[in-house]
Amino acid sequence: MENFEKIGSMEMMKAPSFHLDEFQNRVLSNLHLEFFLKKCRFLITPDYRYLLTGEADEKEIAALDYKIAEKKDALDKLKMLLIYDLSVYSALLETNSYYIASNGHLLICRFLGIKDHPEAFELKLYTTSRDDLPENYKDKIYLGRDYISIKTLRKEHFGLRYMRNSLIEQLMRLRARMMELLAEEVRLEMEEEYIQEIEELIGEFAEGSNRIMEKFPVEINTKTLERDALVQANAQFRNLKHILMEIEESLREMEQNLFEDDVPRAVRYVTKFKKDVVNDINTIMFKINGRISDAVNGIHG
Repeated sequence: MENFEKIGSMEMMKAPSFHLDEFQNRVLSNLHLEFFLKKCRFLITPDYRYLLTGEADEKEIAALDYKIAEKKDALDKLKMLLIYDLSVYSALLETNSYYIASNGHLLICRFLGIKDHPEAFELKLYTTSRDDLPENYKDKIYLGRDYISIKTLRKEHFGLRYMRNSLIEQLMRLRARMMELLAEEVRLEMEEEYIQEIEELIGEFAEGSNRIMEKFPVEINTKTLERDALVQANAQFRNLKHILMEIEESLREMEQNLFEDDVPRAVRYVTKFKKDVVNDINTIMFKINGRISDAVNGIHG
């Protein structure tokens, strides 16, 4: 419940006024916020009730009703901030719109703390049918991850630092999972065939990200850069997208190989990692390259 308490007690940015389209409005109306208890998780429903994903401590349950009511204003702000952030900076909603719409526009957003950044949270997004909550909670569909700061609306360099750090962390988790789930012979094969190559590609991505963050201002637009500099920035982001496409290809081959070896738990983890990489590709393509290209071409919506 730590992150829930933290969010409810911190001063939070208010999302600027913006017009939600029909899809965004329906997602907002069906948004479920997820936080951790000691033994399970709890979901805050759109009508500010709660659902438990498992057995919970009685004292925690007794506190949930009044704590949710007490923090309702903060949760209202948080939901608007979340929809704003996902709409402006992320491609997650549009990339996964089919799955979200097929499940009655129900979106689950899990909040995880980020080390050394008390005002920021990693978001893990899922969707599922309303009829599956909470009994079939484990069958939810993973959509991807992002991050949000409740202190600032701006994502420096379009959130590139988080994207870089997330890939590095995901690689560390991939190795740990393979160590845990695979026989040594299979693990060594995966390491030699795929993981080492993915590590090299993530290293290239990190180097390219660092060059962008060192060379260009945190806000990349026509107010901060001349057209030639915007063209350069666009090209460098495009190169990062190409690296991600190579990572996705390696993960797809690894996923297929593990599927043929009949190790479904390992397959699921690689599938999630691949999903995150595809989301990063789409974010660069639509939210970064697309936006910079429109600025360079003088196109205004």
